[in-house]
Amino acid sequence: MFVSCTGGKHGELPEFPVDRNQDYSLPLSEIIEDITVIEPELTDESLIGYGYGGTGICRMIRTENNIIVVMGGLGSPNTVLLFKQDGKFIQSVGSKGQGPGEYNFITNATCDEANRHLFILTDRPFKIICYDLDGKFVKESLLNTNGVYYDINYNNIELYLECLSMDGKISKRILYRLNNNLQVMDSIVCWENYYEQFIDMHRFPDYIVKNGTSMYFLPKEYYPKFFAPSVKVLRDTLYRIENHRLVPDFKLKFKDDGMDLYGDKVIGLLNLYRSSRYIFANYEYNPDNREINKEQTAKYSFCYDTKTGKSYNMLDGYTDDIHGIEKRIEIRPLTSDSEYFYYWYTHMNPDDPEEPNPTLYIGKLKK
Repeated sequence: MFVSCTGGKHGELPEFPVDRNQDYSLPLSEIIEDITVIEPELTDESLIGYGYGGTGICRMIRTENNIIVVMGGLGSPNTVLLFKQDGKFIQSVGSKGQGPGEYNFITNATCDEANRHLFILTDRPFKIICYDLDGKFVKESLLNTNGVYYDINYNNIELYLECLSMDGKISKRILYRLNNNLQVMDSIVCWENYYEQFIDMHRFPDYIVKNGTSMYFLPKEYYPKFFAPSVKVLRDTLYRIENHRLVPDFKLKFKDDGMDLYGDKVIGLLNLYRSSRYIFANYEYNPDNREINKEQTAKYSFCYDTKTGKSYNMLDGYTDDIHGIEKRIEIRPLTSDSEYFYYWYTHMNPDDPEEPNPTLYIGKLKK
């Protein structure tokens, strides 16, 4: 079923201005109520490895009893590790291969804790694999091969799946709704484009995030050199999923709408999500986007406090003033509950015989 994406005019939406020239690294102590530190046990089977562009962690999931570390992407181990809350390693989930319950390339994951189901989104082949929380294979469903799948999230008895579908020279950004049997119930087509070439530079696909009982969705954009957009959603806007429709919630306002003098997009919104109190975003600035020069690309984080009205724009991320981490860190939402976020950092001592697993941090946001 096709469902259109409609909303009001820009002026009817709350807008939050972003000043790219500001660089204030927000201390985590200003926004968190509590933080949990987890030291994952390092064994031959529980190594949290690295991939292209940094760590191989594509998703971290917290259940009542366990921590699930999902590694995916280019060069990463592409595996799923199950730890206890204290960091003790339990087991890996699934195995490499082409058969039922097997995978080669992991894209993302989500969890239905009530029914003890873990859903893994995979590439090569495209499919959703379901395991129980003891790591036992339950079922799987093959996906259409004319697409690239980035994000998946679970809400009540439904799965939401985000896809860039490619058919000939036409690309479509689609949000699918699936039932518990992994069957497609309906879809939302967000935009259609003519394209010559495909590119995606961001390794953290946090596009479908749950906040309380509401689901939010950010329709991902790409560089205009490769696309002539026919957009059905508002740019730089976060949407609520209500009755299987996308309803504009708020938008970010960049100077000149993030465009340069030639009308090319120089600011690319990577992530946008909210908790009950805060609005978070990650974006990149590339003054020469026509060449996609990574060396010229600067990455920023943005936080707006709806309680105080203060906004913070940060080059390269936040400051962990609680644990004394010198390097700025990038936080990510627990997509099952955006009142929590997580990040990781590898503490390497000079006398360590080998590099340890990264330390995992889960922060609870103030309300």
